[in-house]
This record gives sequence, C-alpha cells and structure tokens, in this order.
Amino acid sequence: MLESLHLPLLSAATVIPVATALVVRRSSDPEFTRKISALGVLAAMVCLIGAVWMRASSGHATLFESLWNGLEVDVFNGPILILYAALTLVTILVAPRRDASGGFMAGILFMFAASILAYAGSHLWVVVVGWWLTGLPFVFGVFSGSRHRRHHQPVIIALILSGIAVTIAAFLVGPTEMDFSHGSTAAMILLIVAVVLRKGIFPAHSWLVRAFEFGSPLATALFFNGHLGALIIVRAESTHLAAPVQQALHYLSWAALFTALYTSLLMIAERKPRRILALLCVSQAAFVLAGLCSANEAGIAGSLIHWMVVAAASTGLVCVYRALEVRFAHVEDLDRYLGLSAHTPRLGVFFLVCGLALVGLPGTLGYCAEDLLFHGALESEPFLGIALLLATALNAIHLFRLYSRLFLGQPPTEVPVVPDALPRERWPLTFCVAFLIVGGILPSIMVAVRSPAAEIIASALGLSHGGH
Repeated sequence: MLESLHLPLLSAATVIPVATALVVRRSSDPEFTRKISALGVLAAMVCLIGAVWMRASSGHATLFESLWNGLEVDVFNGPILILYAALTLVTILVAPRRDASGGFMAGILFMFAASILAYAGSHLWVVVVGWWLTGLPFVFGVFSGSRHRRHHQPVIIALILSGIAVTIAAFLVGPTEMDFSHGSTAAMILLIVAVVLRKGIFPAHSWLVRAFEFGSPLATALFFNGHLGALIIVRAESTHLAAPVQQALHYLSWAALFTALYTSLLMIAERKPRRILALLCVSQAAFVLAGLCSANEAGIAGSLIHWMVVAAASTGLVCVYRALEVRFAHVEDLDRYLGLSAHTPRLGVFFLVCGLALVGLPGTLGYCAEDLLFHGALESEPFLGIALLLATALNAIHLFRLYSRLFLGQPPTEVPVVPDALPRERWPLTFCVAFLIVGGILPSIMVAVRSPAAEIIASALGLSHGGH
C-alpha cells in the first residue's frame, strides 16, 4: 500500500508552503491571508506526520523518500519537523491583523518550506541550500519596517557570513552524503563558525537581539527556533568524528555555557521587554549546544528534549508579548507595574506557564529536560553543571521580573478595556501550554522519542551510558 503512493510526502510538505506563499503574497485581506496560510501549513504538517509514521512502521526509507532521493526523515529530525510545523501554524494563527499581510505570511511560509528542506535533507548540499533559503526573508527585509532598515544591517551580515562558512565547509567535506567522518578539521571548524553565527553564541548574540528588537518578533522567534545550528552538530556527532574535531566541539560547549551566563547577566540592566525576551531565548537555547557537546549520553538526551522545550515555550512567550503590544501602547515601559492581568488574565497565564516551563518548573517538560541536562553535565564536567544551574536561576529571576512588570500591580486608569485572548490566539497558545505540561506529567513519552537519537550520537562518539 505504501509503495502505491504517487506523491512522496516530504516533497509535498516542501512544495505546498511555497505554492501557498505564491497565492497569498499579494493579498490585502488579512483574514483571507491567514486562513489560506494556515491551511497550507496544516496540509504540509499532515504530510510530515504521514512520512514520520511510515518511517516508524516500515523502517524502509525508500517508501517515503522524495522522487530525487534527497529528503528523508529519521530519529533525529522526525519529531522536530512535526513540532516546527505546529509552531509555524501557531505563529500564523496568533499573528495580529497588522502583521498578517501577504508579504509577511509569504515570508513565514517560505521560511517554513526552507526549514523542512534543511531538516529533511539527506545530502549535505540540500542542508546548505535550506540554510541559505531560511535566511533570505531577513536578508531582503521582509520582516523589518523601512524605518528600522539601518538596524537590520548586522542581521544581514551575520546571516550571509554563516551561509558562506557552511558553504565552504560543504566544499571541504567533499561527498554529498551526510557523512562528516572524513571531513577535514578545517571543514569542521568552519561548520562550528557557522553554528556560532546562526545560534547567536557569544560574540554573535547581538544580531539576534537586534532582530527581535527592530524586526518582527514572531518571525524572528520562528527562525530562531529552527535551530539549524544544533541540527548540523547532531548530524556531525552521529558520524564518528575525529579526536581533534571532538575537542573543538568541547570548546563549543564552553562557548555555549559562557553565552548562557553572559546573556543572563546582561538582562540585569535591560529595561526593554523585546530585548529581555531575546536574551532569555538565546541564554536558554545555548543549553542545547552545551548539552550536545557535553560528551555524555544523559546530557545529549536532555539537550534534545530541551530543544523542543525552548521552541514551544519561547514561541508562546513571544506570541503573548506581541498580542500585548498591539493591545496596549505602554508595554515597552518597564518603569512601572502595568497590571495587565486585570484586562488579559488568560494571556497572563499563558505567558507565565510558558516562561516557567522554559526555566525548568517541576511538572513541565522543561524540568525533565534540564534534569537530564544537568545530570549529564555534572558527570562529564562538574563546573558545567553548576554554571548551567546558575544561568537558569538568573533567567528565572528575569522572567518573573518581566511577568511582574507586565501583568501585576494596579492597572493605570488610562489603560483601555481590550479583549483577552481571542479564540484564534487561545487555542494555539493552549497547544503550547498543553505540550509543555503533558510532557512534564508523562516525561517517559518524550524521553522514549528522543533517546534513540541520543544513543546513536553517544555510540558514534564512543561514550558509555554514564558518560565518557
């Protein structure tokens, strides 16, 4: 029955968003644009679920690879592809009317299709093409207003440099198969440079903060939560890297750790919510790289789960904040308590739950991820585990400070009465919250989903179940 499929599902999942983008790009009706875009993403998501299901049930890649044999799903990318599709749908549904222009939605759809290409690429050059394409909407200013173009230059420079680094690395690796075991040390160093630029690892974190502050926070969060830098590291670590390259990844782990601590300290003096959210996302996402490069199976498994936590929780946080921005004129002023929970209690609950899950509240999936991450880090490098704990504690303080300023206190008399979470906002945000809470109540499900990938990486790196 599977062999009778005429249209490979992964190819369809890539083509459908592009076709939808062409339909909506010149639309001037926000609601029409939103509905068509959501249907396109939903159709692509169904294709991805079908591809992952066939992979799990058949075990034969030839049954669901694309016609040109360039795309596939496996234990590394399958769960992330489905989650990323769901978060793209959340972004489209929650986006306010002023954001739901044809150009904005077309950019989101194009970025989504390019991310599928990068994630599902079975050849390195397919991943490189997807890497470049995901950044094109930002390079061409699709998500930045004309008055902020001068602030957008560092974003363009960082994306172009990361693309150049990963392209040269692909040339040096040589074979088109996704195999880094024969790559030269220079090629792997260039890949690490590309990851540092793409993930916002110090000193390249500032471009992401600028993109959040002066561009569209919704589009930037979706781009950031693609985590293509982490994907490259996962693919590389699963192919028996040489000892010098493994040592380079160890240094990358320390750079990620420093980034997590440094950005958490930067937030102490920050007063702008957009910058705080950006630094919070960068700090927590740095844990993913720190865990992947920790040389410990538990740490690797924790980072793979934390990858999903950061994606879902940060999407929820940014969506709620953007909803507040279009409702109230003074949310950028953190010199007073705005008391917005009196007007938007549901949005306040969504913000708080997503934020607490991001910093590892017990009972959420974030707690499971950080528990594995910390234990793995403590076994492989005790100082690494202590530093991660300190960064998380600081991030929790900053999160509660932001929540308090936005939602607690006596609401000013000049704040108008506005609607709380609309149905198109309520249900997508409920998905984010439910994913984080159900995953925390039943963590064995998510651990079982991500453990095979962690075991493959640990085996390739020559690690025992306990660590080195």
